[in-house]
Amino acid sequence: MNLNLGCGNKLLDGYTNVDKYDYYNCDVVHDLEVFPYPFEDNSVDNILLSHVLEHIGQDPEIFNNILSELYRICKSEALITIAVPHPRHDDFISDPTHVRPITVLGLSLYDKEQNEIWQSAGAANTPLGLILGVDFKIENVQYTLEEEIMKKYNSKIITKDELDNLMKHHNNIIKQTTIKWRVKKSSVN
Repeated sequence: MNLNLGCGNKLLDGYTNVDKYDYYNCDVVHDLEVFPYPFEDNSVDNILLSHVLEHIGQDPEIFNNILSELYRICKSEALITIAVPHPRHDDFISDPTHVRPITVLGLSLYDKEQNEIWQSAGAANTPLGLILGVDFKIENVQYTLEEEIMKKYNSKIITKDELDNLMKHHNNIIKQTTIKWRVKKSSVN
């Protein structure tokens, strides 16, 4: 099963389209902040969360419950594709319905192997994978840059080092972050 969670009006073929509002004519009407989700344990192969996670789970406990539910319904090795506005872009900052920045480091807190590395090093990162009993591994991260910045980079007006510096230190450089997140389970029920 493939899920398009928080689909809005972007209904996808080959996916069960899920949204909080019946308005969109989706396949399943369900609020992602209400638990449990109406799907069986270990039943989902792929999840798409396109411009959804930044809108839900303002309360940390609710956010952690959302991720626990995703883990519960996913099969081992399921792929979750997350697309979010970058937290240092006006697209994120300007929308009052955006309640939580989603970052690569933040999602890494749900990776058990990374949690153990941080614990061994005495790092202060919260080991949420170990605490919640979930395990998600970031496989790929892609950044969509502002068109003007991409043109300068492609034209060699700015170097890779300059681009990396801009991305790290300036607003309105990265428009969107897309993360491929793999579900890791030691055994499937």
